Amino acid sequence: MLRLCVAICLYFLISAGLAHAQTVTLRPRIEANGPAITMGEVFEGVPSEIAGRALSPAPQPGQVGSLQISVLAAAASAAGLDFTPPPGVRTVQMIRPGGARATIPATYDGRTVADAAIRRGDMVSLVYEAPGLSLSMRARALEDGAVGQGIRLINTASNRTIDATVTGNGTARANP
Repeated sequence: MLRLCVAICLYFLISAGLAHAQTVTLRPRIEANGPAITMGEVFEGVPSEIAGRALSPAPQPGQVGSLQISVLAAAASAAGLDFTPPPGVRTVQMIRPGGARATIPATYDGRTVADAAIRRGDMVSLVYEAPGLSLSMRARALEDGAVGQGIRLINTASNRTIDATVTGNGTARANP
């Protein structure tokens, strides 16, 4: 009888622990703010005592890196979190912003960032033209920019940074 009571108590203790696992989801934008990417930077809904736990080294400032979804799932499981990877996703990208950030509104020719044709994180149609050659690609903006302003973009296929000039809403020209 005592064994049965102990077994029932253990069952409820284990079940209660599993039933109360914190459910987390991937953040839509994973941005490293230091030398390591943390649980709180990757997942939404992470308890504060786990949020600062390092998962992986962060990319160099101004660069983009990637993490395998299997690594994220294993880290979440080890932390006692309930995480279901999105179907079909094998890797996620993370970015580490580089350079100084202004504490006053950025301006260009008297226009504020509110006048920006491209916002940080936007996908941009990038064109490179040379005599007899025109190439176009998609890139992600690393900073806000108004028409005529120089900005940095990242080629999502190669993870390389590109200097460009904003030519319109969502469009830019690569600087030769």
